[in-house]
Amino acid sequence: MSYLQKISEFRNITVTPTAYGDSRIEGDISLEREEGALKFHMIFSYSDSIDVDQNLAGLVLAMPAINFCLFSRKLTLNFPASKSDVAAIQEFVRINNREVFINKLARRRYEFFKQEYVPGDEDITEENSNGNTVVSATSEFEDVPRKIPGSSSAVLSSGGKESLLSYGMLKEIDPDTHAFYFNESGGHWLTAKTAYDYYSAVFSNVHKVWSNVDRFYRYVLRNMKILDQRIINARADTYPVQLFIFPVYVMSMIPVAVKHGINGAVLGDEFDDPSDMQPFHGIRHYYGIYDQTLDFNRFMTGYLHSKGIDFTVWSAVYPVTGGVVENILIKRYPGLFRLQRSCHSCRSTGGKIIPCGKCSKCLGILMFVLSAGGDPHDILYSTESIANLKDNVSRERMRLDTDELNYMKARLGFIETGEMERLQHVSGMHLLPGEEQLFQHVPGRYRDGIMNIISQYAPVSYSYTGSSWEKSKKQ
Repeated sequence: MSYLQKISEFRNITVTPTAYGDSRIEGDISLEREEGALKFHMIFSYSDSIDVDQNLAGLVLAMPAINFCLFSRKLTLNFPASKSDVAAIQEFVRINNREVFINKLARRRYEFFKQEYVPGDEDITEENSNGNTVVSATSEFEDVPRKIPGSSSAVLSSGGKESLLSYGMLKEIDPDTHAFYFNESGGHWLTAKTAYDYYSAVFSNVHKVWSNVDRFYRYVLRNMKILDQRIINARADTYPVQLFIFPVYVMSMIPVAVKHGINGAVLGDEFDDPSDMQPFHGIRHYYGIYDQTLDFNRFMTGYLHSKGIDFTVWSAVYPVTGGVVENILIKRYPGLFRLQRSCHSCRSTGGKIIPCGKCSKCLGILMFVLSAGGDPHDILYSTESIANLKDNVSRERMRLDTDELNYMKARLGFIETGEMERLQHVSGMHLLPGEEQLFQHVPGRYRDGIMNIISQYAPVSYSYTGSSWEKSKKQ
């Protein structure tokens, strides 16, 4: 038995839209296996009316299913799908299969999988990482161009610093900017609720979709035999399998965009240091964050354009680090900063949503806020969390790029280093490999405005030489 056969839980995953229109998309996801099938009814319920047909409804429903395709021989789109749809989803499946294989099975943060399903060195091959899932559609769809009138963008919004800063900058540049919130049915919504409640009361053009997609994830995870149920039920700062998260959000936004004349989705993708993105056993991958990269933005944009949907996916903050994002948010948009809840283990206490203060995400935020001269109490961190930060950081496997982590530790006096000059790029703007100008991947109508704002707080730019970051000659 080959390794892929060994981990193949499902014979086929089938996506079937059952209802769509007005303000709702519904459908069934069936995961067939030898001894029967799992079946889940998925719902996307919108706060306002949407423009959707069977093809678009099916695509919205298909995105969550991609998370489990490494463990399935087939993915069947049981709805009319175009050649562009099938080709794009096949590529999404291949990329996500690789991300799951490498980042969940091979280079593991937690032992979510039973040991007999963990790959040995001989199993870590490019062929296995790509998986062997076949994508097909039950009927063909002819794409029809959908010209979206208007020129506004929607920020994929949450309680995170990137989305808050992105919204602040875009709103400053274009008062017609929209905000789009994805309300999952579980506790994850707590991270966004503080910001959503404020936006809904203060701003116009605020949209929301509620979905039970997180219940779908939990339902499948509970029924996968290759997972160690004791481990997946323990609290962790990462998901056991699912890495294909933002495509669900973006695709669910398209019906709103078509209806309300929105031309783009602004994601909170911050800087990822290419020096930290090394191949694993010679296999190139995205460290589990493909859906938060420029490559994803470009591919998703190209796919939608190939379908005739005039919609662009982009980031306003991709050339700057989290520390720079936090610094600008605190100093330029303090009202938005106070809405920040970047913890995925928030709790509601006395009518307020409180971050845990202990997870790796909270520890990073505390470092950023203190480094920027802000007060973590403003976003409801406890005095105890602040006092224990150094000890907690020393024990935690932090999820920051190496240079950024060391720069923050040195800034806060947690470590001594003689490398501060080399690490200084963390505080600046980055010209990424392949770019000819700063913020090259920001649409032209926003580029100058965004760069003018960010350059006031990060005035020095850096270029990557292939081994290190050097100050750009033109400042």
